[in-house]
Amino acid sequence: MKAVLLLAGLFLLLSGGRGQVTLTKPSKTFVFAVEQASTTKPHTWTHRVAEAGDYQLGMAWVEVLSGEEVEVIVRVGGKQVRSVKARPGLAPQRLETRIEGLAAGAEITVTAVPRRASYRLGYQLAFGTPTFPGAKVFHVRDFGAVGDGVTDDFAAIHKAVATAREAGGAILRFDGSKTYRAIGLRDFTEESLFELKGAKDLKLEGGGALVVLHPPDSFAQLDEAENIQIDGFRIDYDPKPYYQGMIRKIDVEALTVDIEVPERYPVPEVGKNEFRAPFFGRSFIPDALGARTGHGDNLYIEKVTRLDSERRLRLHIRENAQNSDTPASSMRPRVRYAAEKGATEFVVPHVKYAHRGRVNLITRSARVTFSNLRYDCSPHFWLPITHNTGPITLRNVDLKMPHPETELFVSWRDGLHIKNGRWGVMIEGSDWDGAATYDDSFAIYSRAQKLVGVSGTTLTLTPTFESKEPFLWRKGDWASVWSPGQRQLRGMARVVGVDATSTDQTFRVTLESLPAAAAPDDIVLHEESLNRGSVIRHCSTSDIGTDSSSTRFRCVDVKFENNRFEDFHFWFHAGPNGPRPREIVLENNWVSDLRSGQIVFQQGLDCLVRGNQLVGVTLEFADGSRNMRVEDNRGTEKKKT
Repeated sequence: MKAVLLLAGLFLLLSGGRGQVTLTKPSKTFVFAVEQASTTKPHTWTHRVAEAGDYQLGMAWVEVLSGEEVEVIVRVGGKQVRSVKARPGLAPQRLETRIEGLAAGAEITVTAVPRRASYRLGYQLAFGTPTFPGAKVFHVRDFGAVGDGVTDDFAAIHKAVATAREAGGAILRFDGSKTYRAIGLRDFTEESLFELKGAKDLKLEGGGALVVLHPPDSFAQLDEAENIQIDGFRIDYDPKPYYQGMIRKIDVEALTVDIEVPERYPVPEVGKNEFRAPFFGRSFIPDALGARTGHGDNLYIEKVTRLDSERRLRLHIRENAQNSDTPASSMRPRVRYAAEKGATEFVVPHVKYAHRGRVNLITRSARVTFSNLRYDCSPHFWLPITHNTGPITLRNVDLKMPHPETELFVSWRDGLHIKNGRWGVMIEGSDWDGAATYDDSFAIYSRAQKLVGVSGTTLTLTPTFESKEPFLWRKGDWASVWSPGQRQLRGMARVVGVDATSTDQTFRVTLESLPAAAAPDDIVLHEESLNRGSVIRHCSTSDIGTDSSSTRFRCVDVKFENNRFEDFHFWFHAGPNGPRPREIVLENNWVSDLRSGQIVFQQGLDCLVRGNQLVGVTLEFADGSRNMRVEDNRGTEKKKT
């Protein structure tokens, strides 16, 4: 996305100082950028927006170089919406701010007022609402899409999308009363119905249409896309990427589970798992007789064989969790537990096409909105949002079982996986059967780097987990250096160069200056890809399914407000490979956690927990958490430190 990568050279204003009004650029995502060099003078920047919608102040900071203090005030239409006071120290003060629902012509004003201080300041202003003025309208029916639920419409929809993209700004409409079956290749090749790599200025309007995919195909894949909206679809799979069976026998010594599969599923295929990825099913132990809530264990399956009928199957469990993050984990205790606790059902991934692919992907994209979408199931990861370079919004995007009275699962891996965002993600009005999602219902995280060498102001880094990602680092970004375990901040400095030419797992980052005491084995964070400014509000999870809804947050500056999280386990932690959770806000939420009963902050810093209803939940602040504010919560039993 070259327009994004070259943002530093676009719409640049140096030293505004006289309060002049600048009209933002219409039909642009990044409408203004400020890079104020060192000064002791007050400055005001005023931006008049050309289009109605939602805006974000991002990549935003003020650094006091010397003296006493600088106050930065953000106003909209003359009304103050944000104020921060910064003083000299090891880190700049961040200014990320969401500004929603603006009318065309509204003014955003940023004012810096120094008090006997020298400072510098930078920010970008982004427009987050997709707009399609004058867009040409296409209809999928005109490209041969039938929508009768039987005909394979995959090729017709592909043709319609390609034509709309070539129009240079278009709306593609589906008939909301129809069911579009999308099969494509039948050999379990992973395909995408909406393949949107490099797409721009495109809206896909479902109108409530049902799309039935063939596993392991995906619904939408966006890469380096901009100004995209996908609205108004229900998404399901046929055949389902899993099936359920009633447990008839568990043999702990033989490591087998015998099940009977009901008629609502197609006759399952049998055979050996040939995939590299982990391949596990889940047992179900109901909370009470007949309940559709409960718990279970992941059991790794070697193969599936048939017994005396096509619907009576034997699951052969592996000795260990081969190909998982903990491959030495023994399965026998888990099988024994299922037997002793009276497990009643087993959810089985299909041996040929489950645990593959993803339903959606949004990566390296900006100004993307998913809205009014309902997913009935997912064959693997549901919705990864990675390395976003601009605003991403999810509104009323649900992952819910259509028949919770019989079904126990919706997603074979994580639900929302939000990683390394340069801009915050907005998620609102969305509902998830969280207990029916394996692993994290949603996760917001970034990766830490380990410092392995220092030469002048150049740091040699290696990732603490998985592969290196030097493409995230850009000139002008901020980097922070922490002692091992992130107990102490060494300091922060701006990036002036990145060298990714090494053939091993290291890369080099050159800074303006070297934070004092920086040394090998320190932790280095890329401060611009910490998903700052993310908001999750008016969302809900349910406790339907095979476990409680779990999540892990390794992030900074994220707000959860006015949500209802049922049987949901909050876990904010750095661990060995994430940032220390800083500036997290939990406000006015309803939270229950029947399994672990805790909201855990490990190494929390400057976080706020206020006005929440906590049902059977304790707050735990561990591993040196500091400046944790707890105000006006109801039902909190105790705090641990």
